[in-house]
This record gives sequence, C-alpha cells and structure tokens, in this order.
Amino acid sequence: MQTMLVSPLLKASVEGPVSSENKNLIHLRQGDLDGACGPYCVVSALIALGLMTRKFAKNMDQWDGRTREGRFRDALYAFGVLSSEGTNGDDLQWLTDHFKGVGLQARHVEGAKKQVFNNVADAIESGAMPIIGVEWPGGGGHWMLAVGYQGVLIEDELQLTHLLCLDPGQDLPKVSLWNAVLEVFDDQGSSVNQGRMSSNHWGMSGELGKCQIKDTVILSVSNK
Repeated sequence: MQTMLVSPLLKASVEGPVSSENKNLIHLRQGDLDGACGPYCVVSALIALGLMTRKFAKNMDQWDGRTREGRFRDALYAFGVLSSEGTNGDDLQWLTDHFKGVGLQARHVEGAKKQVFNNVADAIESGAMPIIGVEWPGGGGHWMLAVGYQGVLIEDELQLTHLLCLDPGQDLPKVSLWNAVLEVFDDQGSSVNQGRMSSNHWGMSGELGKCQIKDTVILSVSNK
C-alpha cells in the first residue's frame, strides 16, 4: 500500500504553500546565476517555523545590522552567495546560529543515503524542517526543503521511496506543497540507479536527472 506524509508546518493555498504558523507564502525562487539555494532554503524554513515573515525576509536591505536578522544578512554577504560559490552543510548550520536566541536548533546529518533519508523522514514527522543536499553529475550541489515523503507499506513495514521537496530552483507550485521529487529507493529498498548517482530528481518540467543524496541540515524550534 502506498503511503505519503507531508509536513504539518505547511498548508495549501490558492497562492501556493503557506506556513501553518503565520500563513505566509514559504517558497522563495532562486536566481538562475547565484549559488544561494542553501540560504534561500534557510529563510524559507524560518518562515515555515514562524520565526520570520515573508514581508520582512524580502526587505533585507532595511534590516538593522545590530539585530540578529541584520547579522544574519551580513553573514550572507560575507559568504558571497550571490555569486556562484554556494554553501555547504556546515555553512548553513553556522547561519542558523544567529537565531539560537529564539530557540532555533540545527543538526547537520551526513552519512549513507538511507541514514540521511531516515533522519529527514523522522524530522518531517516530528514537525522539524529538513533541508536536503544533493550532488549533480560532474560536480556541483543543490539544496532543497524536504516537505514530505512517500513510501510503500509492506507487512506493516514502511519502505521509504521518495522525498517531496520545495526546490528554490523551481517555480512556485500552486496545487501541491512541493515542486520537485527525489526518487531514492524502489519498493524493494534498492537504489533506483546503479553507481554513485543513485537517485533521481525531477521538477515542474518533468525532466528527470540523476543525483546523489549527500546530507541534511534539520531545523527545529526548541519550544515546539
């Protein structure tokens, strides 16, 4: 039996996925020429967790540099993420340190694909917000918000197969809470591809590409 779970932090709306906390639109669309997918996901997660509003997030130039938000913005500038350098998991975890004072916690999980997938699924179930990192063929990586998962229930055991994602590199979804899918395992628990690029990714266009799941940065709020 097929089963699916989507994060309780998100709700559907006619405009796109919104935060259950503050009803703000969550999805932020990344520019085509920047390497800022990780920070885009962090800000989207902050909105989903109710720690930031969308209106506030889209006016970074007005943030007071003496505040936690202002220091967060200055850290983004320091990374140079608006060029093409990108960020790794340690970078994202460091960025979230600016919000420790309001209860934000971040956990960086690396390891085998199954370990990362299981941690992401557990995070979604518990109301946390996992950011999933993948690597493309030929090098280069990408970050997405994991907002749900799909699997097959066989004799009371759930075999996870897909991750449902909000991808900052894809357009805003209007009739679902995700705009990209990571196909990781088949119904028997085997990788869908042989070799290092053992997973598949597809977005709004339906074009399928291979990738490798690398790690996840899981964000949660301590008082929830």
